[in-house]
Parts: sequence; C-alpha cells; structure tokens
Amino acid sequence: MRAMRHALILTVLLTACPSPEPPPEPPPAPPPEVKAAPVNPDFPHRVVIDGQERAARWDDGDTFAIAPDNPEEKPARARLAGFNTLESYGPVHRWGDWTAAELFKLSKEAGERAASQPWRCTDTGEGGGYGRMLVDCPELRQTLLSEGLAHVFAIDTPPDANDVAVQQGAIQGRKGIWAKGAPEGLITSLHSLDEKPDQTATYNRVADLTTGMAQEVAHAETYAPCQEVCVQGSCMVYVPYAQRYGDDRAACLQPEKKEAP
Repeated sequence: MRAMRHALILTVLLTACPSPEPPPEPPPAPPPEVKAAPVNPDFPHRVVIDGQERAARWDDGDTFAIAPDNPEEKPARARLAGFNTLESYGPVHRWGDWTAAELFKLSKEAGERAASQPWRCTDTGEGGGYGRMLVDCPELRQTLLSEGLAHVFAIDTPPDANDVAVQQGAIQGRKGIWAKGAPEGLITSLHSLDEKPDQTATYNRVADLTTGMAQEVAHAETYAPCQEVCVQGSCMVYVPYAQRYGDDRAACLQPEKKEAP
C-alpha cells in the first residue's frame, strides 16, 4: 500500500513539472561573403554566379556577357533559364493596341531592371544555344515576370507552375507589356526558309502564355527583311541576324532621318 502511495505521488510530481522546452533553433547562417569582382569599365554590371561575383554586361533582360579573366580571351555569354524578354535590337514586336516603339521601350526597361543589381545565379551546366551557357537566376526571373517585363519560356519540359502563376498575375494586373492586354501566343523568333540551303520547311517559335511552353510553328515561307509576320495574335518584324547590329542594320532598324527645315 505504501509503495502504491509513493508511486502515485511520483506520478503527480512528474505530471505537475512540465518537460523542459527544447533549445531554440539557431538563426540561419548568413550567406557566404562574396568577393567583389575587379572593376572593368567594359563590363559595368555585377552578377553572382555559383557564389562568385563576376563583372558582366547585360545585353537585354535575358542575356549577358561575362568579363574574361584573361583580357585576350572572348567574354563568355549567358542565356537565362525559364523566361524570355522582348527583343531589344529594334522595334520588332507588336500586338493589340501597342505600337512597336512602345514595346521596344519596355524591352529596354527589362534590360535596365536586370542590370540594376547583382542577382544571385547558378550555372546549370547546360547550353543556352548559340554557344552560350545557361544560367538560372530565380529572383531576377520572378521580378521580371511579376513586373510584366518578361514572359515564361520553356521548350522541352513544362515550366515551374509558380512562374506561370506569377505571369498570370501580371497579365491580370496589366503590368508592363501586358498593360494593353495579352495575345494568345507571343512570337519569340522568326525563321525564313532561305536561311539554310536546301531546306523545305522551317519554323517560328511562339510562346503559349497560358502554359509557358514555347512551341515550333512549322511553315515553308521565305521572308524579306523588315517583313512583319503575325501568328496567334502577335506580330514580329523579320530581321536576319546579320542585319540587326552595326552600320549594316536593316532599314526598319535605322533611326528615322529628320528632314531639314
């Protein structure tokens, strides 16, 4: 009987005394300090790739060049994964009530936004086409999508569902390039049949703004420089790559000459 009483008292004492709380979780470790890249006037921007800050030069909102360690070498070029911005070599996009000049201005804004801070990125180890590396910059991607300065772009595998949702939010909120509405599909590149000898078919790439998938739309047409092509509600001016830059730019990319008074 005495043993039972002692056991009952012990049980009451154990119940009355709460268990000690576990120690608080340690605060998350700060990100590793990034060593600043050397100053290079030809590469005035900064990008952190795999923890290393690199001097860079943004071409537009989704491509940039990286300063080489050896000045005798050519700069590496990078294409960003998961999204696309409008072409910035000239006023070539148009849809709805937008003029080509208005969308051209927004394409420049995407490049300025990308160059505004040193985004943290990772090298995917995959090719980005045309000899470029493919780089993933999640924060930049989400920023440009949310501000309506870019659209989701996926080719082989479906894009991240969150990216598509962010894009839909920008479209519904009429942000950036969606301020005057969105087309069914957005042309991202045009290809003329005569670009390669002896080919009997080629394609234009069009991004589905509902799914984010950029699909090939086959055709067998030959385009003239500065010809406007419209597909699924959006239009784009065809300019061969050799006529996009420098003094030999196509006529539709040349600045308008003002007549003398």
